[in-house]
Formats: sequence, C-alpha cells, structure tokens
Amino acid sequence: MNHILKFFAALAFSASLLQADLKTDLANIHTSMLELNSSISTAELTSNTMCASLISLNDQAKAIVNAIALMNEGFSSPITLDNETLSLTEDLFVSAASLSNQTSLLSDEITLLQPNTEAFILADAIAAMLQLSGDIGEMADRIGEMADNILIMSDNIGLMADRILETQAIQSENLILTQNTLLQTQTNTLALVSVIETASYDLSLDTLITEGNILLAQMSLVALNPWNMANALEDVQTDVNTYLAQVEQFKALFNTDMVQNTLYINSDTLNKLVSVSIIMNSIGIVMDGYGTAIQASQLFTRESTLLDAMGSMLSLSSDIGKLSNNILEMADQILLMADNIGLAADQILLTQELQSVNIAATQTSVLAAQQLALSIIAANN
Repeated sequence: MNHILKFFAALAFSASLLQADLKTDLANIHTSMLELNSSISTAELTSNTMCASLISLNDQAKAIVNAIALMNEGFSSPITLDNETLSLTEDLFVSAASLSNQTSLLSDEITLLQPNTEAFILADAIAAMLQLSGDIGEMADRIGEMADNILIMSDNIGLMADRILETQAIQSENLILTQNTLLQTQTNTLALVSVIETASYDLSLDTLITEGNILLAQMSLVALNPWNMANALEDVQTDVNTYLAQVEQFKALFNTDMVQNTLYINSDTLNKLVSVSIIMNSIGIVMDGYGTAIQASQLFTRESTLLDAMGSMLSLSSDIGKLSNNILEMADQILLMADNIGLAADQILLTQELQSVNIAATQTSVLAAQQLALSIIAANN
C-alpha cells in the first residue's frame, strides 16, 4: 500500500514540475515578445541601414516562432489549468497585437524614407518588412495553436470553464486586431512598390480545392443525434486532420520554393487561395450547424457519449483553426516570393481582404464550437 501511495505521490510531483515548466516557458516567450516589441519601437531606420535593422528584427521574430513551435511539439502530459497559466496565455495574445501595431508604425517610417532611398535598398527593405509582418502573423497563429493544445491537454476544464471563456474572448479580440493591423502593414508596404516586372507561373491548388470540397460535402452529410454523436464527430475530426496534413504538405512545398526563389505570382493562384478560404468559411458554417444539433439533443444524450463528443469537438475545432492559419500563412509566403508585386498589388490586396473575411468567419465558428463544448463539459463535470 505504501508503495502505491508513493507511486501516486511521484506522479503528482512530476505533474507539478511539468506545470511549473509550462509557466516558465510561457513567461520566457512573453519576455522575448516584449524584447522584440522594444527592438521594433526603438529601431532607427535610415536610407542606408534600414535593411540591416529589419533583418535583425526578422531574426528575433523567427526565433520566437521557433520557440513556440517547439513548445507545441512538447505537449504530452495532462495540464491542470489555473489562473496564472491562463493569464500568461492572455499576455501572449495581447503582446502579439502590440507587435503588429509596432510593425505597422515601422512600415510608416519606411514610407517616409522612400524618396531618399536607393531602389535596390528599398526593394530589400520591402521584402524584409513583408517577412517581419508574416513572421508576426505566424507567431500569433502558433500562440493560438498553443492555447488550443493547453485546452485539449487540461484535466480540469469543467472547474475552469468560466475563466477559460474569458481567455478565449481576449484571444479572439487580439487575434482579429493582429490580423487587421498586419493587413494594413502589408497594404502600406505594397504601396511603396513602383517597379513593375512581367512574370507568370502556374501553381496548381486544384487538388487542395477538390479535397476541401469533398471534406465539406462529407461534413455537411453528417446528422448528429444522441446515438451517433460521439462516433460521428470522431470520424469528422479524423477527416479534417487528414485534410490538415494535405494543407501542411502543400505549405511545405511553398517553403521549399521560397528558399529556391523559383515562383512568380499570377491571378490564378490568388483566385485559388480565395477559393480555399471560402471552403474554410463553409466548414465554419457546418460547425455552427453541429453546435445547433448538439444543443438540441444534449438532454437526451448519455453523459459519457456527450463528453466523448465534446472531446472530439475540441480537437476538431483546433484542427480547423490550424487549417485557417496555414491558409493565411501560405498567402503571406506567396506574397514574399512574388517578383511582380507591383503588377499584382491590387489583386493581392483584394485576395487578402477576402481571405481575412472568410478566415475571421471561420475562427468565429471555431470559438463558438469551443465555447459550447466547454459549457457542456462544465455542466456535466
């Protein structure tokens, strides 16, 4: 008996260490974000040195993104949520919004320096500025995924449901602010482009669009009821996870092509990116329908079935959030690879605006799904 007690005591001690490590990692990332914010706000750009300053900021931002990604890969044990952990998570979202604002101000400085800057320096500065805004957008995405991971791995959602909802409200508000500000930054930067080069390429997204439409059709055919709810949502989550893997594979191709600098932008690719974001918007609408069905049948559903279903719902909403993030990041990467930004600037901005609307709608549906799942878990805890 003593050995059993010692075993469980050791488990509890190990869990407490993991919790402490999580808080330390969150605090360290927040400190790094504050340092980057300070570096951006104090950066002294001149017509001759702006590129070096921007590249240094890019390095700082990319290091933070990599650190967050490493954290996301390290989640393996249950997490006991508390106010401190949620507050630390909220700080990251607020800091991401602040970084996007500082980046926008930095783009204004480049605009002021444009008349006195050599064309080749300005071209490099534009690329570095777009890279910085893309890195901060990716940072916000990775933080959102980390928050989802913390939520999925938590073992006391019911007890902390109200506090979690507060955190999600802060998360949603700051993510929207970050996206809108970064869009404005990219708009400001694109306005600097004056050199027009003719280039074209044909990057096919047809397979991704086809598979997305198949996924959407499959999800639309699912009719949730008290008897099939858990299994049906688990199957949908598996299908969405498979599509997520396809999108991530496609994104990896973008990363490779960006390094090799072999791609040029054209209208077909931009239109297809909008089509993918429309699919994501439609998936969000289906998720809203799932929420309505769950609310209508929850009183007639066994508690164990309901809790299993809500676990799948949380995982499903997390994967859809990752899909949305990857699509936005692919658009940023294509923008960075373009050698004919000046020629396509108007359509690029239109594409980004349409994507922003579609992805924002998707994220709203994801948040609603998470809130519903949390409320049901709390009610049955």
